[in-house]
Amino acid sequence: MAGKDFDVIVIGGGPAGSTAAALLARAGHSVLLLEKSKFPREHVGESLLPFCYWLFEDLGVLDQLKQRFVRKPGVRFLDGLGNVSTTWCFNHVIDDPSYMSFQVARAEFDHILLKNAARLGAEVREQVKVKDVDIMSAPDSVTVQCVDVNGNEQTHRARFLIDASGREAILGGKYGWMKLREELDRTAVWSHWGGVKLNGGLEEGLSMILYMGQEQKGWIWVFPLATDRVTAGFVAQNSYIREQRQKLLQSGSKDWEYDLCMQELMRSPYVNQLLKGAERKMKMMINGNYSYEVKNHYGKNYAMIGDARGFIDPIFSSGVFLSMKTAFLVSDAVNHQLTNGVESENRMMVEAYEKVTGAYNFVHRMIRLFYNPHALTWAEAGADGQSHKRAETAMAAGHYMLAGDFFENFRKYDKLFETLENPRMFRLYKDTVIDRESFQTPCNSKWEEVFGQIVEPVGTPETAKV
Repeated sequence: MAGKDFDVIVIGGGPAGSTAAALLARAGHSVLLLEKSKFPREHVGESLLPFCYWLFEDLGVLDQLKQRFVRKPGVRFLDGLGNVSTTWCFNHVIDDPSYMSFQVARAEFDHILLKNAARLGAEVREQVKVKDVDIMSAPDSVTVQCVDVNGNEQTHRARFLIDASGREAILGGKYGWMKLREELDRTAVWSHWGGVKLNGGLEEGLSMILYMGQEQKGWIWVFPLATDRVTAGFVAQNSYIREQRQKLLQSGSKDWEYDLCMQELMRSPYVNQLLKGAERKMKMMINGNYSYEVKNHYGKNYAMIGDARGFIDPIFSSGVFLSMKTAFLVSDAVNHQLTNGVESENRMMVEAYEKVTGAYNFVHRMIRLFYNPHALTWAEAGADGQSHKRAETAMAAGHYMLAGDFFENFRKYDKLFETLENPRMFRLYKDTVIDRESFQTPCNSKWEEVFGQIVEPVGTPETAKV
């Protein structure tokens, strides 16, 4: 069945797609957003970076987020036992309101962004699955075949296609442009828990990241979502997941995902105590094989953004910011192309993807360092009790990296990476860069700042005793 013609078709209603649809509709273009799921729906990635703050203000959703979600002043990295930690407070280097980021329930957060795209003029259709796309037949248009939940099929045309289809990566999958990052072949398993007494930094709004053993080659996260609710889960290499799954099934496990998650979380005395007596508030969630790269990110009539462009380990909570910032940059370039036309190369698009590629490569480099820290973890980075003025720039760089300053400024941190990737220089960095007292103390965030603006609790779709 013939559909309608649009200026832009966006595939996917996650943060990347909703942001792009909102911006382009606001700019006066006709936009169709196709989302295969019915929102709200759960997703990994609840902890956000400070550099998202101004993007939210631009989109007009900042006040909603302040009323709905916990504020995040920093990150605390801990060793597996919880005995050694380093706290990275964003207000050490950011002196405006954006230093207080957010801990969000992704189901509700994503729904806010999707509804905002519709508010700004995009035609949003949920429960519509894309069956096929054609970006090759004509250089100045695309066709998209889709089917809704009732089986009705339509074919739409547009001047430009934005693939924000997430890990489905529709364009990358169809044209064979997708490649796994094998060195980051890992799986995440997680859920939400209620009835939790927040402590250890959670009561300040901090993200808690705990190192796991060498066997797992992974980490545990715990983030506060309300005054008594947390998201908690773990990431481990897939070979370990497969081995443990087999052991659990052989031992008679009826729910290996839940049993495995609890097995790994309970290895940490801190998490064990935290979740004692808590109630699981939603089913176990699992995301596997999630680190990949896609080539040919853009062409004259298409662009890939968010996870459709590539996805990397979420250890630094960079995913939502990478997706939304890419959407902003690419939307500017698309708007320029649709409004003014381009005879050959869209220089704005080229420059946008130079920044995007630099940012993704930067975060990937940070992640490799996290998993290969020369016998020193980020939890130990501030555990020497020494400080020297000459190292303050490097410390500030570390904070800005964790805050999200890697689109426009990824190049200026190259020297820091050279230091951190060299084992001898890394030890020197450890011995001189951070003052223990400053980086073991709280971020001095007040309860009212972190939790006080929330007007009602996060929904609890499912309850199960731990």
